[in-house]
Amino acid sequence: MDKDTIYAPATPGGGAIAVIRISGSRAHRVLEAVFKSAKKTAHSVLTHGFIVNGSKQIDEVMAVKFDAPRSYTGEDMAEIYCHGGRVGISRIMAALSGQGARLATPGEFTKRAFEAGKMDLSAAGAVMELIGANSAAAADAAMRQLSGALFDKITQMQKLLTDALTVIEAGIEYPEEDIEADVQKDAAPLIEKAHNGCFALAQTFESGRLLKTGVSAAIVGRPNVGKSSLFNMLLGYDRAIVTALPGTTRDSVDDETIYLGIPLKLIDTAGQREARDEVERIGVERAKNAAKGADTKLLVIDRSAGVTERDKHIFKSLDGDVVIALNKCDLPPAITAKQCGEIFNRDVIEVCAIDGQGRDELLARIRPVTGGDENDVTVTSERHRDCLCAAAASLKAARYAFDTADLDCVTIDIKEAWDKLGEITGQTAAEEIINSIFDTFCLGK
Repeated sequence: MDKDTIYAPATPGGGAIAVIRISGSRAHRVLEAVFKSAKKTAHSVLTHGFIVNGSKQIDEVMAVKFDAPRSYTGEDMAEIYCHGGRVGISRIMAALSGQGARLATPGEFTKRAFEAGKMDLSAAGAVMELIGANSAAAADAAMRQLSGALFDKITQMQKLLTDALTVIEAGIEYPEEDIEADVQKDAAPLIEKAHNGCFALAQTFESGRLLKTGVSAAIVGRPNVGKSSLFNMLLGYDRAIVTALPGTTRDSVDDETIYLGIPLKLIDTAGQREARDEVERIGVERAKNAAKGADTKLLVIDRSAGVTERDKHIFKSLDGDVVIALNKCDLPPAITAKQCGEIFNRDVIEVCAIDGQGRDELLARIRPVTGGDENDVTVTSERHRDCLCAAAASLKAARYAFDTADLDCVTIDIKEAWDKLGEITGQTAAEEIINSIFDTFCLGK
């Protein structure tokens, strides 16, 4: 039974040009019914013409058709390139609906591409990651996944497990030969290699998360140590209000910058001291909460004033990754970087928010080294990470089962690992998992 022929705008309305997609067994007939041109349409050739609804001309457009299976969805497809006004788009879609096509659900085009074997489930998920990428590094990671890099890694590990199963099942088939020791000798290295591959790939998730969501850094310290000036210096423009009066910043202010391909979210917080009124008390509490939720904490120390008991108190309240920024290096020092480092047992970066000294060093310290080859595949999905960890756990159990159970138990663990890897590519993913992935897509993809 043929699927419905669907349509949807693939671009937001309001721009100069909009694209409307059509896909399904009747896509070409639907296009021909509403698109009138002096030329005959051909596969992947843009053709000039007009959209009509009945006898009424609606818009002057360009249109293109794609023959199955040489299309995004693997079905017959067409695209209309029209003017981007919302009224015009709405009228064209009404004309398509009048020809029996229906509005697509979010992600339905890409879901059809997956079902047609045009891409695996990991590549399908990368489509939205590429659309939503907020840095070049995130876009590159999504593009590698969309190009099949993750699929290739997964299938390589599945091939190892298939080979191991072949060896083990031969031992089960001929138990009278007493070849279990040989089976273990041949199969164990394959299982070990697949286990190491799953574990190593899962370990890239933290790097992948940083590529996708970026790194947050809260700038904390007592009042008047130059937090807001440092915040502006790191951003490269004046975002926060700066005055010589202590307590100017009463609430947290945040903004983003990109450093070496990684989004950095910087948070300027209120100076931490004994609150003098209710507003300041709330600001101090928000500063503490911002520090707790940040990946990195930048504790700002005024070099011209030295380290105070309040500085030490704030430092003790911080956990996780703490960076000491020794600010106001343009003023006569009351403490050296070495002395400051000894107090906090931390490396200290000397900075000057006025002239930009130490900016690159501080940004490099906030942005962690993601590790690995930048051209290698990186896991950016928590679901993928969980599948890899589960597969690695099953393979660890398989190795243990060689010594504690019979070969049938080993095969069960290996097959569980194979299925978990298949959930990443879609080979063994349940329908509800597949639907939940495509439900996150935007209309027209």
